[in-house]
Amino acid sequence: MTFESRTTTRRRFVAAIASASAALALPAIPARSQNGTELVFAGFGGAYQEGQVKALFDPFEKETGIRVVATTGVELARLKAQVGSRNVEWDLISLPDRLRYTALLDGLLEKLDYSRFSVADLLPQTVTDYCCGCVTFAAQLTYNNEVFSGPSVPTTWRDVWDTEKFKGRRGMLSSVTYLLEFALLADGVPKDKLYPLDVERALKSLEKFKRSAVWWTQFPQVEQMLLSREIVMTPWTRGVTSQLAGKPIRVSYDGAAISYEGWVIPKGSKNYDQAMRFIEFAIRPDRQAELTKYIAYGPTNRKAIPLVAPSVLDLLPSAPKNFDAGFLFNGEWWGPNLAHITEQFNEWRLS
Repeated sequence: MTFESRTTTRRRFVAAIASASAALALPAIPARSQNGTELVFAGFGGAYQEGQVKALFDPFEKETGIRVVATTGVELARLKAQVGSRNVEWDLISLPDRLRYTALLDGLLEKLDYSRFSVADLLPQTVTDYCCGCVTFAAQLTYNNEVFSGPSVPTTWRDVWDTEKFKGRRGMLSSVTYLLEFALLADGVPKDKLYPLDVERALKSLEKFKRSAVWWTQFPQVEQMLLSREIVMTPWTRGVTSQLAGKPIRVSYDGAAISYEGWVIPKGSKNYDQAMRFIEFAIRPDRQAELTKYIAYGPTNRKAIPLVAPSVLDLLPSAPKNFDAGFLFNGEWWGPNLAHITEQFNEWRLS
């Protein structure tokens, strides 16, 4: 293959990545109500969003009369286009910390007005001028416990990389965030020495799975891949929810990446006041505790902790034993590095 053809192939691959992202774009949004009685929410779909509808959106409409139109497919590129054209269709997003810095740097978010309510009971690391923490979550080792059971189960990222002892196909997240950290932990880097990330070392560690892993892109698709045994283990953020639902899926917090999502309002939202009213509603202790019945993400409101069932709380990232077993994902480091490392990662996937 000539250099030119390799370059063309590489460009096509990167273009395909972009096309895959574009495919996640939102479906057509219904015409807006003109009297401020609707909010358009952009989320990530799956069990998480179903839980948001039941624990937050429906009760909010019942209390206030304001309907939340829930759509899926959060894409910063799409948001940037909306803000740039001054035609912002979204009013509310629950944005992961890994994307928050970039959204803020690009001027895509409205400053939140905390004079309207108190955030004193929220975990302080989840509250910024532009982002109000809604859940804590963990990306962690998740496996099918019908394949691995008893004393011989994978618990560390080194176990994931040990394909002789733990046989079966691995799933890998097609994203640099979390994955590079896990690759470094598997290669022996202590969790308190992860940042700044050694990207070259991480990619070298990942060479083991470059051709053999199932590289997935959509978080909701992972459960079925595990249940069908298309894969036997993978990094994932929703394994605890599957476990609590009685599925043969288990997780390990050893080396888990613990992070958070926060409520943000897109710059130029047509319904700022209603969005702020929703955020005040959604961070209440009873609402955050209710959400744990549908998705096993931890509350950011400390007063919600006593309201969560002990059997559930024991599996959440906010439980001290779990928090201590993992590491805190560094969104501040990822913010300025995400774009160029993603490009490097995509080039590596092609090579």
